[in-house]
Amino acid sequence: MEIGAQLSLTQKQQLKLSPQLLQSFELMAMPLTELQERIRTEIEENPALEIPPAWEISYERFVGQKRQAEQRRNDDSYSDSSSYGSDQGGYDTEATERQSRFLEGALSERISLADHLLSQLGCEHLTDEQYEVGKILITALDANGFFIAEPESLLTEDQRQHLAPVLAVLQRFDPSGIAVMNWRQSLILQASLKGMEGEELDLFSRFVHEKLELMRSGKSAQVARELGIDVYDVEVLYTFLKSLTPFPGQSFSAEDEQFVIPELSIRRDGEDLVMQMNNSALPDLRIQASFEHLADSIADREESKRVTQYINEQIKRAESLIFQVQVRNQTLYRLGQVLLKRQRDFFLHGPLYIKPLTQKEVAAELGVHETTVSRISTAKWIDTDWGIIQVKGLFSSAVGDEGAQHSKEAVKEMIRRLLEEHQGTKALSDQKISDLLKESGVSVARRTVAKYRNELNIDPSFVRGTN
Repeated sequence: MEIGAQLSLTQKQQLKLSPQLLQSFELMAMPLTELQERIRTEIEENPALEIPPAWEISYERFVGQKRQAEQRRNDDSYSDSSSYGSDQGGYDTEATERQSRFLEGALSERISLADHLLSQLGCEHLTDEQYEVGKILITALDANGFFIAEPESLLTEDQRQHLAPVLAVLQRFDPSGIAVMNWRQSLILQASLKGMEGEELDLFSRFVHEKLELMRSGKSAQVARELGIDVYDVEVLYTFLKSLTPFPGQSFSAEDEQFVIPELSIRRDGEDLVMQMNNSALPDLRIQASFEHLADSIADREESKRVTQYINEQIKRAESLIFQVQVRNQTLYRLGQVLLKRQRDFFLHGPLYIKPLTQKEVAAELGVHETTVSRISTAKWIDTDWGIIQVKGLFSSAVGDEGAQHSKEAVKEMIRRLLEEHQGTKALSDQKISDLLKESGVSVARRTVAKYRNELNIDPSFVRGTN
């Protein structure tokens, strides 16, 4: 009886780890640009996949242009003039344009902070487990290069044993000062990487954590007394600090260089909301109708058998990809329907109306595991009347006293608006923002205000100063 139970358990475990299921997990979490590249590669490698005519023309045209540009740069006489593209009669021009936009994205050479860090991670001598932890940590960094949640909370119990060594590796990467929780830790890490250590680093840490607002107010003498050093040394520390970068990841995230493609659109139409999927971003994958019959004309039995086996393998691989893409898109669509319903006030009225909502709640409504919601929400974007936003931005924890709770994102929007309203006056401190919020019935601690302000990429009051 015990042996039978063990065999049954093993079979279930293998089912959960099947290649199809692993591919499904991978495609769920894959951003659209990466999925586009994956499909392009599959079309090139798998003859069972039929290339939609409009996409084929677009593909040849853009690849030809890319090669010609490279040839001009390299002064190479090689030419790969395609027979496609000059005569487009009989094809759907609109479809061609949609697929052109697809390939423009797939062939984009822009690099994100995550891509930059992942390329460095691949050069490190790490175990498979450490590499996986590294990928998880990198994808959890915001545009500044800071963690959006405590690193421990991102890992399983088994993975946490690798956190310290992997974190040490990441913190050596370019740009200097990433993989920390906030800009203060970033400044201290940068100082350490520049060779500052021991008592000098401890002094600098105190300076960063406790004295910057006094320095902004010109009270260097008071800072010197409180730190027990000369005024000259205080000025040296301040000059050194100004040579560092408080938000190191921002060089990779300038708004005009960001490249994202929304997969969902939820916009207002009168008093209603209309949701649409971005179906133009991916080609319509199909199986070549004639491919499975290619072996029919082969007389040699052994050769026919070998070709038939190859054909079946490629068809199975193509069908798996098509199915998994459909599952991914259907799951994303269902998620969009739930978000439209649960965050209706946001879509109608804006960020102040984002409600507290957890992935666990949405998973229960969809009837899936919470990790499925996490995967399908990763690196996905929605086009709204309030801009293009991340799907994960619509998940927000509750903030404030019970009975008067607001979502984290709504509170962040309140902070942003308060700071905008007080532009041109004395910069609001985090404590003052906390007090003003409390007057409005929103109880938020000063430290929480500081955390949200950092997430909004807004400098502290000593940097903002008086406009």
